[in-house]
This record gives sequence, structure tokens and C-alpha cells, in this order.
Amino acid sequence: MPSPPPDLTTLLAKLATSGAEFVLVGGLAAVAQGAPLTTQDVDVVHRRTAENVDTLLVFLSAVNARNRERPDLAIGPSRAALLGTGHNLLMTDLGPLDLLGTIEGGRGYDELTASTVVVELNGHPVRILDLATLAALKRGTTSPKDKLTLAVLEETLRRRGT
Repeated sequence: MPSPPPDLTTLLAKLATSGAEFVLVGGLAAVAQGAPLTTQDVDVVHRRTAENVDTLLVFLSAVNARNRERPDLAIGPSRAALLGTGHNLLMTDLGPLDLLGTIEGGRGYDELTASTVVVELNGHPVRILDLATLAALKRGTTSPKDKLTLAVLEETLRRRGT
């Protein structure tokens, strides 16, 4: 029997409920703002403070997070890894979750918050990187997938008049 599809909205809602501070980036951020894209994971840039990382670790334990790059190891990310600038690519019981210390240009949570919109999900605020910034991050890419995504983001922005 095939695995059920990931429930990315539930994963995001549970992350928001956890009290962790993060900015939603990537495909799901674009979809949440009306871009007609398909995505397979939840990408977030998390605040890299000791308190927030501790909150994330409790959440990750609750959703059975484990390293997606090493499925043979049933362990999740370490505290040190979450405090760093790298990417933690995880699989949870609700689907894939990428916890990113920084994204393009070395931008972390604090640098991104000025370019977010806040939406409410199940009574909890979720910071989402705005479409214009998402598009700006894709400009200059060499990845064919990112070039296609950029075209969709730019068309979505054009239709919204922004």
C-alpha cells in the first residue's frame, strides 16, 4: 500500500501551534499567497536562538522528525545543527520539513521578517515571505525548476498588480 500524501497544512499548523518562531519560505509560501504551484514540503527559516531551538526540538520530537538525507538513521537534527546557518532536511509523520538557518545571501529569520506578511492559521500567526521577495530570491538562478517557478511568481505578482 503506498504511503498517504503528506499533509503539509497540518504540519505547518502544528509548527505554528508549537510557539516556534519561523518564516515560511519556498513553494508553500507562494501557494499561500495565490501562486498556482505544487510543492512537496514545508520550507521555513527559523529563528536561531537557544530558546526557539529548544521549542523546535520539542516539536520535532512530537512529529517524529528524522534526517531525510540519511533515512537509515532514525535521528532528528541536533541542537547545534539548528543553531547553525545550514539546512536540516527532515521527514516527519506529517511530511517533509526543511528547517533552514539561512537562505540566499545569508539571510536569516531576523533579516527576513521585514519582508513578510502575517496570516492566521488555526488561531496562530504565521509569517510568510512575501511574493516579491520570493521572486527576487529566484532571479539570477540557473536551476531550470527555479526559472519556471520565477515565471509563475512574476505572473502572480503581475495579476495582483504588485
